[in-house]
Amino acid sequence: MSVTYSTGELARLAKVSVRTVQYYDKCGILPPTSLSEGGRRIYTESDLHVLKQICFLRELDFSIEQIKRLLAEDNATETLQLLLVDHITHLNQDIHHKKEQVDIAVNLLDSLKKQPEMPLEQWADLSLVMKNHSLWRKNFVSSWVKLALLTFLFIGVVYVLGYYFEGQLWAQVLGVSLALLFLLVLIWMVYRYYQKVAYLCPHCHKPFVPTFRAFSLAAHTPKTRRLTCPHCHHKSYCLEIAREDEAK
Repeated sequence: MSVTYSTGELARLAKVSVRTVQYYDKCGILPPTSLSEGGRRIYTESDLHVLKQICFLRELDFSIEQIKRLLAEDNATETLQLLLVDHITHLNQDIHHKKEQVDIAVNLLDSLKKQPEMPLEQWADLSLVMKNHSLWRKNFVSSWVKLALLTFLFIGVVYVLGYYFEGQLWAQVLGVSLALLFLLVLIWMVYRYYQKVAYLCPHCHKPFVPTFRAFSLAAHTPKTRRLTCPHCHHKSYCLEIAREDEAK
C-alpha cells in the first residue's frame, strides 16, 4: 500500500507552511493526487518530490509561471536548461541594477556628510546626476571616439592625395569633396549627440532640452553648456545629462 499524506503532513516533510502547500495547489502546480470522502486533500510520495522541486526552484527565484511550464514539459531537463540561461541573464541584470543603486546611495551619503545642510532640491539633482552619469559618459566617450576615427581617416586620405597625387586636378577636386563630406558628417554627428543629451538648470533644478541652434552656439565645457533655461529663464552653465528616453 502506497504512503499518503495530508496537507499538514506534506508541509511538515517539505519544511514549509500549510498555507504554502495550499497556495501551490491554488496556482495549479501542486494539485492533490486524490480527495477523501470528506473532501480532504490526499498527497503521495510523488507529490512530495514535486513540492521539493517547487521549493528549490522558488529559492532560485523562479516565478510560478516558469515552474508551471517546467512541470508540464515531458523533457524537463532541456526546458530547465533554457529557463536557467534566461534566469541567469535576468539575475545578472538585477545585480547590475542593485550595484548601481548601492553606488548612488553611498555617494549620496558621502555628499550629505560633507554638506549636511544641503537643500532638498540639491539632493534630487545629485541623485539624478549619479543615476545618469554612466549613460552620459558612455554617450560622451562614444561620440569622441567616432569623431577621432573620422578625423584620422580624413587626414590620412588627404595626406595620401597630397603626397602621391600633388598638383593633379582630380585629386584636388576629390580633396575638396572629401572636406565637404567630412563637414556634413561632422554636423550629423553633433546632431546625433544633441539628440542624446539634456541639461539640468542650476537655478530651478529642472532638466530641459535646448534648441539645436542654442546647443551648437553655446559656450561649453566637457560637462556643461551656457544656456538659457526655458523654465526660469536664467542663463548659466547647465550640467549636461543623458536624456531620459536614452536610459530606457
